[in-house]
Amino acid sequence: MIRNINKKIINFFIIFFLAVQIFIYFYNQRPLSEDFSKKNITVENFSSIVLSKSGITKIGSEKLNKIDEDNIYLEGSSYLENKEYKIYGENIFIKLKEEISNSNDPVKVINSMGVLKSKGFKNIDNEGIIIFKGEVEFLID
Repeated sequence: MIRNINKKIINFFIIFFLAVQIFIYFYNQRPLSEDFSKKNITVENFSSIVLSKSGITKIGSEKLNKIDEDNIYLEGSSYLENKEYKIYGENIFIKLKEEISNSNDPVKVINSMGVLKSKGFKNIDNEGIIIFKGEVEFLID
């Protein structure tokens, strides 16, 4: 009789602890894609190559902030370089889908004709258009 009660108590505790483990397992499960897509990603001293419709562009910055899947923010001293020009500036915002980059801070653009300095810019890369803001100074090589 006592053996039967001991077996029932042991079986009860085994089933109870298994049920608790199953509950903990299902409670702690979260889709990984939700966690990663909601987190902001920041990288310091960043440099990379981006392939776009208009060609290969090298980008770099003191600090890269990923805002979402289609937008990044190059914080601090930053640059964009491709075969046609080099843009050196600060705080550059890039829309990856539209291939548009812009900044309201002073920039220096170097191409085969010379050096251009401006108070800001908007680069529509897939159309090959760069719009400069404020005073513009161009030095011919």
